[in-house]
Amino acid sequence: MADATYLDWPFLDDGHRRLAERLRGDAAAIARPYEGAHGDAVVARSIWQQLCARGYTQAIFGGRRDGAAARIDLRTLALMRESLAYHTGIADVALSEPWLAGLPIALAGTPEQRDRWLAPIIEGRCVPAFALSEPAAGTDVAAIASRAEPDGNGWRIRATKTWTSNAGTADLYVVFAKIGGEGSNAIGAFLVPGDDPGIELVGRIPVMPPHAVGTLRFSDCRLPADALLGAPGQGMALALRALELFRPTVGAATLGFARRALDEALARAASRVAFGKRIAEYQLIQQKLAEMAVGIDRAALLVYRACWMHDVAGVPIAREAAMAKLAATEIAQRVVDEAVQIFGASGVVKGVPVERMYREVRAFRIFDGASDIQKLIIARHVLASERVNHA
Repeated sequence: MADATYLDWPFLDDGHRRLAERLRGDAAAIARPYEGAHGDAVVARSIWQQLCARGYTQAIFGGRRDGAAARIDLRTLALMRESLAYHTGIADVALSEPWLAGLPIALAGTPEQRDRWLAPIIEGRCVPAFALSEPAAGTDVAAIASRAEPDGNGWRIRATKTWTSNAGTADLYVVFAKIGGEGSNAIGAFLVPGDDPGIELVGRIPVMPPHAVGTLRFSDCRLPADALLGAPGQGMALALRALELFRPTVGAATLGFARRALDEALARAASRVAFGKRIAEYQLIQQKLAEMAVGIDRAALLVYRACWMHDVAGVPIAREAAMAKLAATEIAQRVVDEAVQIFGASGVVKGVPVERMYREVRAFRIFDGASDIQKLIIARHVLASERVNHA
């Protein structure tokens, strides 16, 4: 990378710096063979298993394989997402989507649930999926229509879920459904094995980024009582908590795109000659490069501040997580766009790294809470602080 001085920032400790150094070689070895791969769940599973074999997945779930509660270190996942996304988007997806699905188990699972599911996830024997969104319920989680009804000593699930990563190939689905009522306090989270005969893949959704997403129908899936994750009615709180912790790491992934785009732009500016001199000597190009570098540091500061506040300060980070995702995804879009501009016509040739990143980075401003939603979250917290200050 063009600049790794951010590793010396106080948000990171020596363990994270050692991790970053190790990742430089491993991320390239794991991700580079798949550069340009698109929406392939088989590739994503292979990358996940390689990360498991090298011990990285144990680190992102708090280092525990047994039933003990995990201590999530967001800085570890952020560094991993940044390093993998630097090489290719599908490597980031291969890491991030199973982590998001496993996170509710780490946060709210009983010792037995963590022992049953986290160990195979960490070891690469299980790829889980997070099944929250529905055709008529995306950001508005309370509007989900899926139902979970008591069925003898267990549960029966009826649900239609969409935008689910690894749809049709996941070994476990964390499904959010309403339990006999309405509103946000009537939602539960359920662990549904991927081989349940009631699961039907309705269809895959072809998208610009390398996510393998699709729509699933859960028809009368019968589950044991211990398939309920957490307490009845706490599903929405668990989903929102998982997304809150996920958002700074989304920013980290786009930070990886931005760093790669800057490196590509620097190499292009240093080698491309126009009108008798390297384009890096033109002030207009220098201005672009300067603004790209400043934007990357702004994004990194917000991303690693949010992660540090969770890991070290131990405080709620809804506001900081929203700021990190909003700023980093928006900045990365601009940085990649400027890299394409510096490449000129070569930047829009199919398969050129900056062209690929231009397609891959766009969805991050929408997925996991669009930029507009992040602004509303930030505004809500800012206004709440204002009311407190004038009380």
